[in-house]
Amino acid sequence: MISILIPIYNGIDFICESVASVLRQTYGEWELIIGINGHPKESSVYKIAKEYEKVTNKIRVLDLYEIKGKSNALNEMIKHCSYNYVALLDVDDIWHEQKLELQAQMLNKFDVIGSNCVWFGDRPGIVPHIPVGDISNYDFSIVNPIINSSSVIRKELCNWNENGIEDYDLWLKLRHQNKKFFNFKEILVKHRIHSASAFNSKGNDNKVDNLLLSHGLKTRADQINTKITTPPMNKMHLKN
Repeated sequence: MISILIPIYNGIDFICESVASVLRQTYGEWELIIGINGHPKESSVYKIAKEYEKVTNKIRVLDLYEIKGKSNALNEMIKHCSYNYVALLDVDDIWHEQKLELQAQMLNKFDVIGSNCVWFGDRPGIVPHIPVGDISNYDFSIVNPIINSSSVIRKELCNWNENGIEDYDLWLKLRHQNKKFFNFKEILVKHRIHSASAFNSKGNDNKVDNLLLSHGLKTRADQINTKITTPPMNKMHLKN
């Protein structure tokens, strides 16, 4: 059984598509918790989301008017989860109908389960390069290996820091704890790219570098410089 979390500050215009993709899931043992944060009590955004409780009793909408920030909202929403596994879905993203059915097969084997994705919206058709299969030993400093809206996580591992890249922060922390990760090679998520999406947020490169340093890892620039300064003899040796 899986608790699905959709935190919302911006993006209420996309809620119809994201919720519809949950309702189409071939895996039926889920609950959906929608958390409205950063808005006044009983805001118009909350009232729009609240209407979805009428669709099925598996949907609950929380008015988190006292909470600001995605991470803080998620940490509050976790308290309302009934099940031991948590799936994340950004309100502007869409799931493949078999997403949860496939991932449920791995719940007892891995701590975090993700999948491949494809972009749509302003930059359609791009499939970002991420590692697939059992990635428990992958170097997470190279790239953020888990697509946020693809992730299913053991609930007891869920705790986010408010830093703007809370998902990557959590994966790095869990990787340091030797938790087990798996990515399906199948594209199970459509990730929307648009002007207001986190993808386009300014300063993300600096945030990532600071995050990597906080985990005792090299920045992306340092990794590139290390490769460039590798002695030629070592490179020739590797070819032989």
